[in-house]
Amino acid sequence: MRRTFWSAVTALMFCPLALNAAAAGGYASSCYEQAVVPAVYKTVNEPVLVQAASSYVVQQPAKYAYQTRRVLVQPERVTYRTSPAVYQTQHHKVQVKPASSGWEYRTIKGRRILCKVHYPAVYQTASQRVLVKPASKVAVRHPAVYSHVKEKVLIQPASSHRVQKPAVYRTVSRNVLVQPARTVWQPIRAKGCR
Repeated sequence: MRRTFWSAVTALMFCPLALNAAAAGGYASSCYEQAVVPAVYKTVNEPVLVQAASSYVVQQPAKYAYQTRRVLVQPERVTYRTSPAVYQTQHHKVQVKPASSGWEYRTIKGRRILCKVHYPAVYQTASQRVLVKPASKVAVRHPAVYSHVKEKVLIQPASSHRVQKPAVYRTVSRNVLVQPARTVWQPIRAKGCR
């Protein structure tokens, strides 16, 4: 192509000579004319930033729940109860006068006779209070007393975390110049040219 271009340039330089040669009865071996080659473009796709990357913080509140808990109201204790003494009244014979004997005069069939007389013992019923069971202390055990209360308990503490939002792009198509327009010499076929 370069050779052709320089050949055309040379032909133009010697064109007066050629014309003179043609006028003198010469002939043209090749002919050229100027032509404009249009610019060459290509379509390219390019990302365009629509929204820049950003971030924001998300707050998570604390979480609570209610649970029932056993609470000691009164501890175990021991008290003592006093049992009074138990008495019983018993009755028994008590000898007041023992058996005895003695002499005494008695009149029997008009006759006064000295007789030996035996006297039986003399008894009397007496009452006596007798201790059956002495007074005592009895231990009484009282079990612990519990109650149930409902209370608020922390399950998860409050927290926060950052959320990243990526940048948003849009694809834009545009024409890019690959080769600018240019003027070239191109061969032609015309009358008078071989």
